[in-house]
Amino acid sequence: MAIETPVAQSTATDTYPYALLRAGFPYYTTLGMRRVTTACMDVALGKEGRLYVICRDDGQGGLIRRTNWDDEDLGTISKAGTADGDLMWPVQLQVDSAENLYVSDEGLNRISSFSREGEFLGSWGTLGSDSGQLNRPSGLVFDADENLYVVDTMNNRVQKFTKDGRFISAFGEQGSGPGQFNLPWGIAIDKFGDIYVGDWRNDRVQKFTANGDFVMEFGRSDSGDGQLNRPAGVAVDDHGDIYVADRGNHRVCLFDKTGRYVEQFLGDATLSKSGMKYILANAKVLRGREMTVLEPQKRLRGPASVRIDGDLLYIPDFGSHRIQVYKKEAYPLTEGDIWPEQNHPFLYNV
Repeated sequence: MAIETPVAQSTATDTYPYALLRAGFPYYTTLGMRRVTTACMDVALGKEGRLYVICRDDGQGGLIRRTNWDDEDLGTISKAGTADGDLMWPVQLQVDSAENLYVSDEGLNRISSFSREGEFLGSWGTLGSDSGQLNRPSGLVFDADENLYVVDTMNNRVQKFTKDGRFISAFGEQGSGPGQFNLPWGIAIDKFGDIYVGDWRNDRVQKFTANGDFVMEFGRSDSGDGQLNRPAGVAVDDHGDIYVADRGNHRVCLFDKTGRYVEQFLGDATLSKSGMKYILANAKVLRGREMTVLEPQKRLRGPASVRIDGDLLYIPDFGSHRIQVYKKEAYPLTEGDIWPEQNHPFLYNV
């Protein structure tokens, strides 16, 4: 079945819905394959169906792969190295309004930027712990003014910069209490400007105001419902739903706007267009797939990031070198549409 390029439809309103009718969140498609989106760490979404994928492994080093919804290999941006315009250990990727790309590089302790065609635009960042310096930067996110929040992992803080690297502010310190971090990783900003940070070693997600004031936290260590094992990337949709790349548990977890656990995504991959083409042209690989138990091949392996675009959920499937996509179906409810909240949840079969 042909997959058409989706048109994102925003559900943004002045407030989050009072509640949701969650009709489903089915698997949609798979993009990429080994040798193209190898060891994919993150994905950024451009215009007209363009996708940019961070690839990172010992063979390729660090680069950005360009692809699209037709699953075509459109070449790479940058290469492994330490010179200007090179990437060593890229982590996350953001696209600004002009479709320029900003990449965090924890190996080089800097942020590099490129045009969508791959032209190197500049970089900033130096190793250290003073204001404006970085030590293993990871998560990136733009606010509404296109200031860039950077998760400064080894310094256990979040720093705010202009796009050209001028330091604005910071919050966070090492620890396990509210507002403290232990190797934070992912970051997201919702439509109201609130900030969500994946607190890696504390196995939780924390929410802050735009000024860095602590609001709430959720998650604790383990593998059960609502528990986390080394949470990495974070995303928030227009309903206020929060998605967490639960890397150590090989899944993505969905929480509602209050931090209540809703469901998990374990992986349902099918062959991508590029994967199908490669396998059909390789008799040895065809025989290997014929002999393989397929159930484990569908599952996520070590996802480090999660991205939202309208009703589509993108999961870079790091260990399987592909991107799994799911499509949300949910309908906003008003207070008059639904019973008052109960002390104990229940669900009738309908």
